[in-house]
Amino acid sequence: MDFKIFEKFPFSYDIETLDKELHLRGNEAMLDMLEPIYEMVEQIARPKAIYFQAEATEKTDESVKINGVPFESQLLRGYVEQGEPVFPYIVTVGTELDDYSKTLKDSMDLFMIDEIMNLLVNTGKVFVADAVKEELCWPMVQDYVPGNGEEWSTVEQKRLFDMFAGETTKIGVTLGDNYFVLPGRSTIGILSQKR
Repeated sequence: MDFKIFEKFPFSYDIETLDKELHLRGNEAMLDMLEPIYEMVEQIARPKAIYFQAEATEKTDESVKINGVPFESQLLRGYVEQGEPVFPYIVTVGTELDDYSKTLKDSMDLFMIDEIMNLLVNTGKVFVADAVKEELCWPMVQDYVPGNGEEWSTVEQKRLFDMFAGETTKIGVTLGDNYFVLPGRSTIGILSQKR
């Protein structure tokens, strides 16, 4: 498989965007606290992503197989047809930012870094979706994330993770207890064409 790996996908947020995304409502004291945290984020953050092209190899009333691996997601099954390409992906804030967040003690600092990390993961998801759209000339993509909006078993999350065949070490991502993707601000999913 041809894995596309990005060891630092681009990101840049101005203070107005951060103010809006963190719901600070222009509070000067909060913005003053945010500034040094975001400066550190700009210096050390290495948000990463990996994806590859797969195929819906079989579709039944109960499941859809991606490269022969079964998934029982009703949403995924409803949107893809047998033989169509799909793109498993992982996006992470990276171990660098995760380690930095663990050094913070103040509750407001922790809130801010947490929200910035969420913003980075969302930026990464858009980055990967845009890359897939460009690669296949798709106008829109559909995003399926295990456990988001429907019940996906942890076994299926592990199956999806295992499809990356150890390439996840290149972006510092592992599976922790209950098959959660680590570092904590990471996400795994599958992109397909949206109709």
